[in-house]
Amino acid sequence: MSVVAGAPHYPGWEVHPESTWRAVASEGGVLVSRHRAYVPRSPTFLKRLLYEFAHGLAFARHIDREADVVVLVSPSLFASLVVRIRMSMSRGRPAAVLWMQDLYSAGVAETPGTVAKAMTRLMATIESSLARSCDGVVVIHDRFERFVVDRLRVAKGLVNVVRNWTHVRHGSRLSVQDVRERYGWQDESELIVLHAGNMGAKQGLENVVDAAWWASRHSRPVRFAFLGDGNQRASLEHRGRGCPAVQFIAPVPDEDFFAVLSAADVLLVNERPSLVDAAVPSKLTSYFMTGLPVVAATDPSSATTDEMVASGAGATVRPGSPEALVTAVEDTHAAWTPEKAEAGPTFVAQNLSVQRNIDLFEAALYEADRRRGREARNRPDARATNEEAEHCG
Repeated sequence: MSVVAGAPHYPGWEVHPESTWRAVASEGGVLVSRHRAYVPRSPTFLKRLLYEFAHGLAFARHIDREADVVVLVSPSLFASLVVRIRMSMSRGRPAAVLWMQDLYSAGVAETPGTVAKAMTRLMATIESSLARSCDGVVVIHDRFERFVVDRLRVAKGLVNVVRNWTHVRHGSRLSVQDVRERYGWQDESELIVLHAGNMGAKQGLENVVDAAWWASRHSRPVRFAFLGDGNQRASLEHRGRGCPAVQFIAPVPDEDFFAVLSAADVLLVNERPSLVDAAVPSKLTSYFMTGLPVVAATDPSSATTDEMVASGAGATVRPGSPEALVTAVEDTHAAWTPEKAEAGPTFVAQNLSVQRNIDLFEAALYEADRRRGREARNRPDARATNEEAEHCG
């Protein structure tokens, strides 16, 4: 097994120092080959498009033609498209499986602005064409499956739901007290609300900064902490400058991530008000593991709301209302009980375990390989070759 990937640059949109990664490495028995390509510091739509095509061209040169299955990951949709086109030029190509972590066409449709609306049909056509050209499609949620089948017109038999499994590491050298001392979370009367992960446009985190300002003006003992990085971080820091109820924390090593999550009082998901079908926050998997209350500011009809209801691991509130967000985190924390704290870990064990979902993924890969084999055998040129061989025999 091997992985072809870009140089690490997420979530800050800046390639990490070369001392922290290697171009070729063996990680857990998997050969990982990383390649540099264009990474925009400020990823506008056009720059993001160029970024994805550049990575696709870099990856296409290194696809193993002897592989049985090639897994294309979206995002990046257009990088996957470039690789898939390159694969189609090979007569005996491997099976192709598209692993959809986000839905681009839904994301464009749910983005405000006339340009985005005009792009919706084109994006849906591209995403549909790519998905239908593959031998299998893996999606991360039942909502995604319905969208891919109903809106992208992919045959239901090609689509497999495989949840993103938990990947947080336990065993940090840091205790909860260590973390709270490090970040100044020692006032027992202050409620620490932590948002961890990417600070991008679809998170709509201006709402959270505004909630911090509202809490400060109304003397509510709530602090909103942002852990991580992203292309909106500088703008958010500027928006929150001078507010005592907002805090920004640099990304932490993987081994310390779970300890930092566990040291908060409430864990937060915030989404842009228009976001409904485009994504399911991967941070929820890690959040649920802690047993802490989770508050999601999200559309009532969103996939995130479905996940929160299914897990029973917290509460939802409409996005875009700073006052409502402050009230929701206070009320959810006050009502949290040891019994409720079991909901998140139980949901993870039943639905998001490593073994369960890797087994499902493996089954999807084997089925795509079998499907590709049947397709190859049924091609006219393949049938002619077989008949000729039988005649010669």
